[in-house]
Amino acid sequence: MSNKKFNLLASVIGLPLLLLQIQSSMAQEAIALDPVTVEDVKRDPGSELAVTAEEIERENPRDLKQLFADDPAIAVAGGSVASQKFYLHGIDQSKLNVQIDGAQQKSNMWHHNGNIIINPMFLKAVRVDSAISLADAGPGALGGTVRFETKDAADLILPGRSLGGFLSTGFDTNSRTINVTGAGYGRSNGFEVLRILMKEEGQDYRNGAGRTEPGTAADLVSGLGKLAYESPEGHRFQVSQEYVQDEGFRRLRANLGFLNPAFNYNEARRFTTTFKYTMTKPTDYYDPEVLFYYNQNNLDRPGGFYGRPSGDFNASIKSTGGKVQNTFGLSIGSITAGIDFNNDRSYVERFYFSSDVREEATNVGAYVQARLEPVKSLRISTGLRADHQWYDAVDGQSFANGGLSPNVSAEYFLTDHFSLFGGYSYNFGGIELAEAALFHARDYLYAANLSPTTAHNFRSRARLLAYEGLSAEAAYFHTLMFNPVAYDFAAGARINGDNLRSQGVDFALRYDWENAFIGAKFSHADVRYGNRIALPGDYNNGIAVGDLFTLSGAYTWTQYGLTLGASAEFALGVDDPALRAEGFQPIEGYKVVNAFLEWKPAQILENMTLRADVRNIFDEDYYSRATYAQTDIINPVLSPGRSYYLSANLKF
Repeated sequence: MSNKKFNLLASVIGLPLLLLQIQSSMAQEAIALDPVTVEDVKRDPGSELAVTAEEIERENPRDLKQLFADDPAIAVAGGSVASQKFYLHGIDQSKLNVQIDGAQQKSNMWHHNGNIIINPMFLKAVRVDSAISLADAGPGALGGTVRFETKDAADLILPGRSLGGFLSTGFDTNSRTINVTGAGYGRSNGFEVLRILMKEEGQDYRNGAGRTEPGTAADLVSGLGKLAYESPEGHRFQVSQEYVQDEGFRRLRANLGFLNPAFNYNEARRFTTTFKYTMTKPTDYYDPEVLFYYNQNNLDRPGGFYGRPSGDFNASIKSTGGKVQNTFGLSIGSITAGIDFNNDRSYVERFYFSSDVREEATNVGAYVQARLEPVKSLRISTGLRADHQWYDAVDGQSFANGGLSPNVSAEYFLTDHFSLFGGYSYNFGGIELAEAALFHARDYLYAANLSPTTAHNFRSRARLLAYEGLSAEAAYFHTLMFNPVAYDFAAGARINGDNLRSQGVDFALRYDWENAFIGAKFSHADVRYGNRIALPGDYNNGIAVGDLFTLSGAYTWTQYGLTLGASAEFALGVDDPALRAEGFQPIEGYKVVNAFLEWKPAQILENMTLRADVRNIFDEDYYSRATYAQTDIINPVLSPGRSYYLSANLKF
């Protein structure tokens, strides 16, 4: 282990111990804290928490695939974290407005790699607005928005404490992966501080057939730091910094099985820095939010390992953005008005060419969104945003485009527990930033008549809310996108692609007892690109999804602090003439079952959690739905076979 990694690991372990000593010396200054809630008081009719804080704690996910395992509307590619991309109803994440603490994430690095690596342990919740995109959600939300929200110190401090920390460790028996996480945090006199560090290191995992999947070994470092101050009047200022790094020898194309036995050294890094000002004690006329962020994604594949332009390069996307808005209170709701901007710069260092390449895109927008409740049983949300984009292309051309994005939705409560929802949005997406690493192997020209991408979105839903423990939901969605990104590879030209469409249904059913629950979800998405189904090779657009089911449940013996839980994912096979016409074999179905046993021995050691997870209990030999499918020359990256994950967590 390098000195750098050793020092980081020592910091992870030492920080909570130092905080524990400080807490002991300051115990007499303990402060009783107000309770914290995740629920958004400005919630829109169609908004939903795709992953709640409770679910993150219960499921103990370690990557994006496990984070969204219970939500069949979101498919995540398998393999190592280096190759995990996600799709909402089959729409590529590059067509979504994806945010981490408000910082917009551009998912345009390389189609063979994942674009967002995030540590689920840092997350408080994930909110998804499927299909319908609101004016104040930001630009580029062609197929919806996905917002990751990281934890604050107030989410972690134990009741009655002013300082705290936790130490967590885990071991995966399949890949021999060790995970160590440490954190320290505190609150005093309006100030808050939080620091979390994580290190994970292991070997290549084995798939369900017992074969090793090369290039999947974990070597991950991540960290989250926050500093905040809140005045007695409610003015809150917060600065946060998140960092994640994945490195190791990966397959030449991380999302594919072997075309040849070549590897590259990969180092993927993301820095996300945000500054945010809000008012926690707003008035009807002053409820501001000011956000500025800097985000940087890097993928380094240094030269000398492969010896051809198709493998070696360094690429980066640097994004700067922000917004200034205010929410005005009305007797029947609120109106939010503001402006936002983002500037994205991509750069590729090409080792086999005499020149490197750059692109830049800038968007400035203004918006207004009304959230109204004119009568007790009716909630309405409607808004409009105007965007203007400047795009400086890699071939020297410049494009300037603008457009309007209106939206309207309403939810009507027939009873206190049953509601009907419907909504529509039209979205101007501009010209999508090109995939940065696409230019590493050749130059491209852009069509002079390149048009911006736009989308029509519709969603309807019937929902039963917590009626005597029973919750249910049925929804229909439809997204139709015009002029998505496409390339004429024979001519080396960027052009407008065929229409991209996703339509289908979502169903959910759940029953809660006092100390148990059981739930089921189903999603069907028919994703089409032009006049055929979307194929794995339709990079940055969509994938064939078909039918996905999930089941989950848990039971807690409260007197013993013991919880037993289980979950399952089922995917039906997809067979279509378009697959065979393009050289793909039918996409196989699969079934994966998981279980966990968790013990909180409060009578022995308070705030300790011991847990054992077994994933893929029946050792299913499969590749997840969002993974590149089987062809005559490409084998899919198979997901991990049976694995046991043993973990312990101590809060203090």
